[in-house]
Amino acid sequence: MDGDPTEEATQDTLINFGYDADNHIFLVNTSATDSTYDCTLENGTLTAQYGAADGGRIPVDMLLEEDKAVLFENRPDNDVGSDFTPAAEPVLYAGAEEACGISGGIVGGPNGQINHGQFMKLFHQLIDNRGMGCLNRIIAQSDLGKGDQKIRTSDVDPAFAPEPGGEVDFMTVAADCKRDKKDKADQEQASEQGKKDKGNKSGRPNSPGNSANAPGHNK
Repeated sequence: MDGDPTEEATQDTLINFGYDADNHIFLVNTSATDSTYDCTLENGTLTAQYGAADGGRIPVDMLLEEDKAVLFENRPDNDVGSDFTPAAEPVLYAGAEEACGISGGIVGGPNGQINHGQFMKLFHQLIDNRGMGCLNRIIAQSDLGKGDQKIRTSDVDPAFAPEPGGEVDFMTVAADCKRDKKDKADQEQASEQGKKDKGNKSGRPNSPGNSANAPGHNK
């Protein structure tokens, strides 16, 4: 049998990402695999309606499937983690700040060029936990900004302007991010211990205390 049968059980983070090629808008969100709702978006082409950009971030005010708001199923109570509250019924998409909300930004370099590197740069800006290699690897290994999505500086349309909505094909991937968090914590601990060892080459305690007060020295 190929793969580790326990691998799926360790996947704790869900990432959705998609690209509105007509409007040059890259969309992404993340959620826990034990959160209240299953935020999976692998359900064909969806229509995104955008709100006003705020600091370069473009919220998806409405996400539609065949003119109806996308529905996210609620997870069974025993599948919901302790950090979340179970729900009695599914929820409809209601905005970027609500359950399973998604947002994005316009892809493009200083001269409007679009390539894989520009997607990576925008991804790091959109995702606060950008230091997590589990998510970074997913986008890095994708075809975003390649092939027909690539636009050279010489091909940039100076009259380009995004529309208030567009069609997006999303991809949903589950990742094991707990391992990355543990590895990062271990690296930080090792680095801190290395600093202590470097500052104390003798191997003796950094703070030996007052020898006059040690046992056998009391008068």
